[in-house]
Amino acid sequence: MSFLNFFQWLEATPWSIAMRESEWIFPFVETIHVLALAVMLFPTALMDLRLLGLMMRRESVSSVRNQLMPWIWTGFGTMIVSGVFVLSSHPVKYYNSPFARAKAVLLVLAGLNAMIFELTAGRKVAAWDQGPPPFRIRLTGGISLLVWIAVVAMGRAIAYG
Repeated sequence: MSFLNFFQWLEATPWSIAMRESEWIFPFVETIHVLALAVMLFPTALMDLRLLGLMMRRESVSSVRNQLMPWIWTGFGTMIVSGVFVLSSHPVKYYNSPFARAKAVLLVLAGLNAMIFELTAGRKVAAWDQGPPPFRIRLTGGISLLVWIAVVAMGRAIAYG
């Protein structure tokens, strides 16, 4: 079964049909998706700006991280689950959309960037916790910020593409 066949099958499921035809299901799910994005994106941007050394310089990275990570993970998890439901509303349209494909690639890149950070520098945060972060850390924050801006841009472009 190809990816296109899977998306065609998904589009014919009762859930997908209900998502498209209901007056309230899709707007409700999309609202949850956008709110979850905001809950995740704002603290992520704050964390990235701290990693870049552009704000909260008096706060240790670990302190900022401890305060923001619960919000980031809650928003991210809710955003992914609601995003799957949004995708199910028009799966073939999203399959054929270059913006949706770009968004998917960018989400993977964001995840890889975060995973690499957590498995390397994040484990050694005590060594560079105070003051300006090392170049590698600033680079991670900059990549994260740019990738999430691109994810949002691609998400908006899907609606108009």
